[in-house]
Amino acid sequence: MVTVIIPTYNAERYLRTLLLKLSEQTLPHRLIIIDSDSSDSTKEIVIDHKVELIQIEKASFNHGSTRNLGAKLANSEIIVFMTQDALPASSNTLECLVDALSSREDIALAYGRQLPYPNTKIFERFARMTNYPEISVVKNKNLIPEMGIKTCSCSNSFAAYKKNALLAVGGFPSNTVLGEDVSVAARLILTGKSIAYAAEAEVFHSHDYTVGEEFKRYFDIGAFHREEREILSNFSKAESEGFRYVLQEWSYLRQNDQLISIPMQLLRTFAKYTGYKLGIWQKYIPNYLKRKISMHSSFWML
Repeated sequence: MVTVIIPTYNAERYLRTLLLKLSEQTLPHRLIIIDSDSSDSTKEIVIDHKVELIQIEKASFNHGSTRNLGAKLANSEIIVFMTQDALPASSNTLECLVDALSSREDIALAYGRQLPYPNTKIFERFARMTNYPEISVVKNKNLIPEMGIKTCSCSNSFAAYKKNALLAVGGFPSNTVLGEDVSVAARLILTGKSIAYAAEAEVFHSHDYTVGEEFKRYFDIGAFHREEREILSNFSKAESEGFRYVLQEWSYLRQNDQLISIPMQLLRTFAKYTGYKLGIWQKYIPNYLKRKISMHSSFWML
């Protein structure tokens, strides 16, 4: 048996479809929803579908500690973490992911491919295509010189873990604003484990962020990189990967006859870089201001 853990907050927009897609999966699983005091009909939907529901206070939610709670509740060796807006693309999506995780003894973590929703805008389509390509790969310490920080890239929007391996590296950090998945992946790789990217395990998951939201998101990423610098210093700096990404994005816009979008690309790049740099130096910024420029303002209440 596999346990699927999904943290939710005001998830009614996606939840009925998500629960339907999960009920159609070929892989048997136990499903646990951990809800953070939703104010919409999330809880009612979960109860109507007779799904196991754990309720926590909204203020107590943390990307790492909430998932650690899920791992503690799981009674299986394999745990799948998903987000409320990641919709399986086929009935064997879960099975493909778990097969990738179980294919080798040294693989401790597997994450799936994220496809853009229909009508997703060009910048997010490129991000999905670049970060989640068509080819599967198993990543380990030997690939760090070639892949740099992308070696530990992964996403808990759709990822499967071997519980013993997760616990062996201390579980997810509870003191980071985001990136709990990348932190665990880095620790696993540095201890000799491998992580698998399973391109055949597909979910629909994408966000059309505004310029302001990109600024806030990259502020949080910068703060995460600062807090986890001791671990992430074993991989290449994120700035070098970011510069390469900008060049690839510009080429993609040209190929798709979207030169008119270049000014917006430059504005978005500036917002990301500025947000990231502020996040790196967040310890010098007062908490009341961090709450305004972060996508996870409640984190800075702690």
